[in-house]
Amino acid sequence: KSPFIVGLVVLIFAIIGVVSVGSFVKNIIVDKVTEADDYSKYTKYLTWVVGIDPDPFTDITKADFDDLLNIAVCSLLTAEVKTDDYDVTELGMVVPARDVEQSFKTMFGNDVQIVHATVQGYGYEFQYDATTNCYYVPLTGVVPPFSPRIESANKTGGLVILKVGYVGTNSIEVAPDGTIAATQPDKYADITIKETETGYNLISVM
Repeated sequence: KSPFIVGLVVLIFAIIGVVSVGSFVKNIIVDKVTEADDYSKYTKYLTWVVGIDPDPFTDITKADFDDLLNIAVCSLLTAEVKTDDYDVTELGMVVPARDVEQSFKTMFGNDVQIVHATVQGYGYEFQYDATTNCYYVPLTGVVPPFSPRIESANKTGGLVILKVGYVGTNSIEVAPDGTIAATQPDKYADITIKETETGYNLISVM
């Protein structure tokens, strides 16, 4: 079966609002799937799991917490969230901690609890202010090093074991006609997720 090809993923924190990665990808993807494996739902969920590229872990409670917090914030800002409702100050976009908490729970479930803190990423920082209980999101552009390409999906019980290719965003080539050349992943990982009533929870990255 042909994998779902995911193109360049760019997250732009801009004063006019946060550009949705989902919308951006949809505009530049050439879908190579003729028989709808429908890996797109997995790809969407894993966009920032792969984008943040956490160190491997066998259980979500053993994951690097900064990585999880980073994934939660980035996933929130690229979800169907009305960022126009967030205020903007000289420190950046003001994101209530409760929204980050909800994103964290949506991504990882109840097995790991959020602890609010400032977290750094690839050339940016999400600053947490305990006084206002808010995060300040910088008004800068961020290009994650990888985007996900689902190679296979095996279900067992309520779990889904995914073989995921990490396609380097620097190696993706877009032709003049807008098509994306098939690019081999830089590396692979087996990512296990749990199906829930509202989506998925991350279990392990190996």
